[in-house]
Amino acid sequence: MLCTEGVMKILVTGGAGFIGTHLTNTLLERYSDLKLEIVDDLSSSSLSKKRREFFERNRIKFFHQTVEEWQPSGWYDHIYHLACRVGPAHVLKYAGRMAKEIADDTDKVANLAIRDKAPLISISTSEVYGKDPCGIPQHENIPLEVPAVFSIRLEYAVAKLLNEISLTNLANVEPRLRVNLIRPFNIVGPYQTGEGGFVLPRFVEAALLGNPLTVFGDGNQTRSFTHVADLVDSLIKIMESSVNQRIYNVGTPENTCSIKHLAEQVISLVGSRSEISFVDPKEIFGQLYTEAPSKIPDTSQIQKEINWSPRWSLDEIIKDYILFLKKEYPLSSVP
Repeated sequence: MLCTEGVMKILVTGGAGFIGTHLTNTLLERYSDLKLEIVDDLSSSSLSKKRREFFERNRIKFFHQTVEEWQPSGWYDHIYHLACRVGPAHVLKYAGRMAKEIADDTDKVANLAIRDKAPLISISTSEVYGKDPCGIPQHENIPLEVPAVFSIRLEYAVAKLLNEISLTNLANVEPRLRVNLIRPFNIVGPYQTGEGGFVLPRFVEAALLGNPLTVFGDGNQTRSFTHVADLVDSLIKIMESSVNQRIYNVGTPENTCSIKHLAEQVISLVGSRSEISFVDPKEIFGQLYTEAPSKIPDTSQIQKEINWSPRWSLDEIIKDYILFLKKEYPLSSVP
């Protein structure tokens, strides 16, 4: 619904983070008369002076709070729920608390969406698949698998799966809730950092400095890298569509590669003399760290129903991040 002033009012939880930054920038470009509110406790991100000035200049209301602490300000037309602890290393310190937090936050925004009859998009994770695809792209309708060995990473994945189930069930009995869910596959791009264990920022920074690129294990695990601009495009297309109770993979099957290949490609495109160092990630992050299985998305469903397809190739993604890092964080020892 439109708020009484006739102005589009949008809520973005986690809006100060990597994905949230790109989403809010695009929303401001897309809607000429927009009131934007962001809720973010900055546990997985930071807010520079430049970004705070950007918020003030564009009359963005920013709440430096958790979703649980925050209280809604009026009514909302669209709700994007991005808020969550992120990063394979960052989540380790939230062991045993993460599942409840994820569930509580989602319940709060769902009830808000029901109150306002506001379409809701909630971000899930590709880790709900829980198994190695063995080279076969993973469609949304394949059976999911819960590994027998419990881990903190599994807590995150299962909590996200519970959200998918609970939101779908709630929408089945509550006609005012229109909700769609996204399973993103390795989203990368400007403003992402290596903190938390994200691989492309780690590799590019190391290559620019001429340091070794640390590859976990043998480097044969595969990922499908997707530019954040392609993800944002999918979110807005879904929000502006009439679809309801759908779960979509968002990824780039054409960009599927091994982590070892990614390291080699980064070194080549940077023109670096860096070498590749194969390491046990537990030696860096501790015994609680676990590596995710390989991931390959089948995106036929979103392409057919939303007419969305990714545009960025792997080389373009890497080059874009190299340019970003050189511009935003000049390194004194760049080769």
